[in-house]
Amino acid sequence: MKVCMISGIAHFSGGVENVVNELSNYAVTHGTEVDIFARSNQDFIESTRKRKLVGVRAYSLIPHRFGIPHYGKYEYNLRVWRKTKRYGPYDIIHGHGDNCIFTALFRNKTPFLMTFHGTMAKVLEESSDPRKIPHLYTEKIAAARCDIAVACSNAVKNELIRFYGCPAKKIHVIHNGVNVEKFAPIDKQEARKRISLPQNHKYALWVGSNPQRKRLSTAIKATEKSDCAKLLVVGMTGKNIGKTVFLGKISEQDLIAAYSAADLLIFPTVYEGFPMVPLEALACGLPTLVSEESNIGEIIKDGIQGFVINSGNPIDYQEKIDLIINDVNLLKEMAIKSRELALNYSWHNQAEKYWQIYKALLKNRAKVV
Repeated sequence: MKVCMISGIAHFSGGVENVVNELSNYAVTHGTEVDIFARSNQDFIESTRKRKLVGVRAYSLIPHRFGIPHYGKYEYNLRVWRKTKRYGPYDIIHGHGDNCIFTALFRNKTPFLMTFHGTMAKVLEESSDPRKIPHLYTEKIAAARCDIAVACSNAVKNELIRFYGCPAKKIHVIHNGVNVEKFAPIDKQEARKRISLPQNHKYALWVGSNPQRKRLSTAIKATEKSDCAKLLVVGMTGKNIGKTVFLGKISEQDLIAAYSAADLLIFPTVYEGFPMVPLEALACGLPTLVSEESNIGEIIKDGIQGFVINSGNPIDYQEKIDLIINDVNLLKEMAIKSRELALNYSWHNQAEKYWQIYKALLKNRAKVV
């Protein structure tokens, strides 16, 4: 079998790219050849056994002064479609997000699977930013033209039906997974030594690169009001003021240490499809405080692995921070239950669900032929 994966940005470790990487690795272990197309500043090819990463540069033929929103995204979409003709044929084309408009428009009989990691229509509903409208149409066309749409959460499934008119019968819900071998609990004292943290404090952890969308200000205000916790901020730089400590951008190994060094995760995001950060935290045995908009509430249970908070009020987060940290037994029990839950969402388990869809698509194609 030969599979085409259409990803986001090359050498970037965001949610889409993480999913593509894990699914590709799983497919390769099953003897499948995988070509991954990803956006880059320059064209390149990196090949390993049965896996090829093709960097695609989005040439801008229109001067920037004209300010056409996301023109580069469309150019990337077009060049990917052309390159699939050169490197194919493929048995399956697997697109992700808003990177597949021309692949969808000009598709042939090759089975076409789309994974939606959220919807721009929902983002537009929240922000009304007209610059994001071009993304909406790339998703809508892909939703209409694909054979199967995979939603990363039940909430995203409902968005596909509501905003894009995608038939419910062709939508499968597969939650994102986590690498439970890589993201695993380590000794808290050793973890704190690795990232140079004092041993005598309690910490809430915030991880992200978009402070507005992920409500960093809410996390800061919540810990400022807390009587027992400081805040560790990973992914952002800033001045250490009050009870907030900025660790900046750190390596993956240091991130794993940060998960184990902290006492809980605070994730008050405005909107996500099904984010990776809470999954990684759970895998490291870290109780999580998540917003209702994160959709992680589809798998965690209040008071078991953490809490789902249906407001952006810092006081609501502060109350749960103090409740968890001040109850040693509750904290330990939540840590155990968090790891147990994450094991159910290992990438082996989640990728196998995709693998079954691949086989079904090929079987249906064989019947048609």
